[in-house]
Amino acid sequence: MNVPRFVFVSLFLCAGTLHSQGSLERKFAAQVSQSALRSHVRTLVGFGNRWGGTVSGDKAARYVAQIMKSYGLEVRTITDPDRLVFVNERWSLKVVRPAGLRRLIRNEWLAGFSPSVKAARARLVDLANEAYRDSLEGAIVLTERLVDAELYEQLVGARASAVLSFFPGDPRSYADWAMISNLPESLENKIPLYNISWGNGNRLREEMLAGNTIEFSFDSKTVIKPGSPKTVMGYLRGSGDRHFIVCAHGDSDAGGPGADDNASGVAGVLELARILSRLRETGDVKQPSTGIKFVVWGSEYYSTEHFVKTHPDELEDIAGVINFDQIGTGETRNCIYFESNDIEHNKELLTVLNSVGEEYHGKVGFWDEATTNPSQGGTDSYVFLPAHLDRLGVPAVLIPSVTIYTAAWNSIRTIPQTEGWTSRAWKGHPDSVTIDFSKYYHSSRDVPEVTTEREPYNMPWAVKAVGISLLRLAWTR
Repeated sequence: MNVPRFVFVSLFLCAGTLHSQGSLERKFAAQVSQSALRSHVRTLVGFGNRWGGTVSGDKAARYVAQIMKSYGLEVRTITDPDRLVFVNERWSLKVVRPAGLRRLIRNEWLAGFSPSVKAARARLVDLANEAYRDSLEGAIVLTERLVDAELYEQLVGARASAVLSFFPGDPRSYADWAMISNLPESLENKIPLYNISWGNGNRLREEMLAGNTIEFSFDSKTVIKPGSPKTVMGYLRGSGDRHFIVCAHGDSDAGGPGADDNASGVAGVLELARILSRLRETGDVKQPSTGIKFVVWGSEYYSTEHFVKTHPDELEDIAGVINFDQIGTGETRNCIYFESNDIEHNKELLTVLNSVGEEYHGKVGFWDEATTNPSQGGTDSYVFLPAHLDRLGVPAVLIPSVTIYTAAWNSIRTIPQTEGWTSRAWKGHPDSVTIDFSKYYHSSRDVPEVTTEREPYNMPWAVKAVGISLLRLAWTR
């Protein structure tokens, strides 16, 4: 029978310990640097989309390794197996006729695994117009549908020259920026896919319904080849083999700028590593009883799964996984979320995080709200849960594994709260959790100026919540 590998250590043994712990936590929080977090995000976004195995991904990995080494951590870089990767070196998409629409297209994005094509011109055809469905040859096709593998093959078979998608075709989201979708990972894709905004797609459709002929020019220069993602790990060694993993995926998994998703998470890992390393160097804390591995995965899921499959003997030593994903923005609330409270063996780890959320909410320099929430899926913490470990063919150890975030997905969601997990720091209904969202999720506008720079306090909040929790978990008195 498996038992949780997480050991809860109470630090509050006497009034003196309480005072000492509180002073240390305040000292930690005072050192969290908003400017350092913002600088990391800007630097990472400047490299490109950081897809694992690409030039920008390798640059980001070297940057992370260099920063971790400067903090005095034991650093190693893990090279994952090759996978097919994509680089869009340049592309263009412009209306050439009528002249009045030449400035229309903006915030477009070339879909991942689009092939290189030489500069060309083509008329625009609306796939929704039945009159043109049999005459797509040579045309650039407009659609509000998600271009999945089936639709893509149909358009290639019809000999279209390119595709414009303004999925999800909803004026309430992606109104003036493109949601990024990608083509199947293949060397054989024949025509490029350009993601455009709802505003652009709707205007083009209206013009064609009015009887106007629209002509585009377009090209693309891309590279599709095998590449090896690089995962960087910095170790603050403890007195034993047990350790926490604090991690974030280093790539923009959509393939766009990825400021919030997930340069913000990487910045959080680096800032947490900086402060805890400094506290250790200055003697404010002794060597932790439980070590901390600060990890930036080369590719979301792919690198995490590779690590798990190649380190099965180390799983028993993981005291818990704390994953940063999208800690840089939020449209409707000023809230820190701790996921997943429906996993029974996460209880003790989440109890500490939730206690920190409750104790510090509303204080100067801290969050307005904090809550735990049930699993939603879609990030690296899930790789360490038993069901995923079992699928990977490794021991299904009960590793507490949670994610910290400030926004998720592209629209607001309200989900039932797990029984017994209502937080005193939550201002909403006690029986539900409203998940804040990122206005620019997986889009061409996930750039610092409208995400992490617009609400720069989110990243420091997440670092403070995790750092204070680790001071209670990884050090004993």
